[in-house]
Amino acid sequence: MGLFQIKPDIHYGANSLDILRTLEMEKVFLVTDENMVKLKVVDRITNILKSRGIDAKIYSDVKPDPTDEEIIKGMLELSAFDPDCIIALGGGSPIDACKSMIYFTNQIKRAMGEHRKPKFIAVPTTSGTGSEVTSYAVVTTQGKKIPLSDSEMLPDIAILNPEFIKTLPPSIIADTGMDVLTHAIEAYVSKSRNLFTNTLAIGAIKTVFADLVSNFENPQLERERIDLQIASCMAGVAFSNAGLGINHSIAHSLGARFHKPHGRLNAVIMPKVIEFNAQNKNAAKYYKEIVEALGFAPKEDMEGVEILAKAIKMRAVKMGIPNSLRELGISEDQYFSEMESVIDQIENDMCTGENPRRFSRIEMKQLLADLY
Repeated sequence: MGLFQIKPDIHYGANSLDILRTLEMEKVFLVTDENMVKLKVVDRITNILKSRGIDAKIYSDVKPDPTDEEIIKGMLELSAFDPDCIIALGGGSPIDACKSMIYFTNQIKRAMGEHRKPKFIAVPTTSGTGSEVTSYAVVTTQGKKIPLSDSEMLPDIAILNPEFIKTLPPSIIADTGMDVLTHAIEAYVSKSRNLFTNTLAIGAIKTVFADLVSNFENPQLERERIDLQIASCMAGVAFSNAGLGINHSIAHSLGARFHKPHGRLNAVIMPKVIEFNAQNKNAAKYYKEIVEALGFAPKEDMEGVEILAKAIKMRAVKMGIPNSLRELGISEDQYFSEMESVIDQIENDMCTGENPRRFSRIEMKQLLADLY
C-alpha cells in the first residue's frame, strides 16, 4: 500500500506573515540563530506577537550543522517554557534543530503520559533545504551527520515570505538552489518514486533550471525568488515521500568531516553521482525523462544522462561552484586516509536505501576517488 503525505499548510507571498495575526496561541518558543537576531529579521515575527500580547521566548543558540549538545540545551529551555506554539526561523540549521528538539521532547513527554503537542510553524529564510515541508532533520553528533525522519517533525504551517530571502548573498543562493535541484533529482529516480512525487520533482527541476542563475545574478528579481521558494517546497514534499539517495549520503559524511556547505557539496557531487547511478537501466531512463522535460531530445538513455550531467556542470560554473572536491579545498591526505570510514557512513545513511543503484564497497571507493 502506498502513502503520500501532504502537510503542512503553506502560506506564501508578500503578506504571508499575516497568518500569525489570526492563530490562537498564548506562548511562543521561537528557535533561530544569532544572525537572525542581530540583523533584526526575527523582529518581523516578534513584533506581530507583541502586538497581540503573546508571550514569546527566543532561543538563538543554534550554529550551522546543529549538534546534539545544542539540541539538548534547547530541549531544556523548550520544556521549561512550555509553549503552545513553536516557530522555527532561519535556514536549514535552525529548522532542523527545532524539529529535533520537538521530536525528542515529545518522546520524553509521551513516556511520562503527556500528549499535548504544540503547534509547529516553520519560516525559512533560504530557498534550499525544503525543511519547512519535510519530516527530515539532520543532527551532528561526534563529528557525524545523522539524518532523522519522523512524521512528528512535519510542521503544521510553513510560511514562505519573499522578503526574508531578498538580501541573501549570491553564494548562498547558488548553494541552496543546487540543494533544491539535488532533492528533486534524487526523489525522481528513487526506489519509492510515484506519480505524486514525480510531478512535484519535475516541477522543481524545471523551475531551478529556469530561474536559479538569474536569481544568482540579480537577487532582487521578485518572481524568481518566489518561484524558487515554491520549488524548494515542491522538492521537499517530493523527497519527504520518495526519499533521497547517495548524493545526500556522501554529502552528509563529507560535510561533517570537512565542514563544507551542504548545498555546495551536493552540487559538486551531483554530475558524477548521476553517471554512477545511470548504470542502473531504470535510473538512466528516468534521467532521460528529466532532460526531455527540460526541452532536450536525446535519442538514447545514456545520451540523456550525459546531457543532464553537463547541464548541471554548466550552471555550477556560472555560479562559481567548484568542479571537484579538490577544488573545494578538501585535504587530499585526510580524504583518502578516511575513505573507508566515509564508506561505512554512506552505507549506513538512511538516504542510501532509496538510491536506485546498489553498489559494492569497491564501486563506492572508485566513485569517491573520481569525485576528488
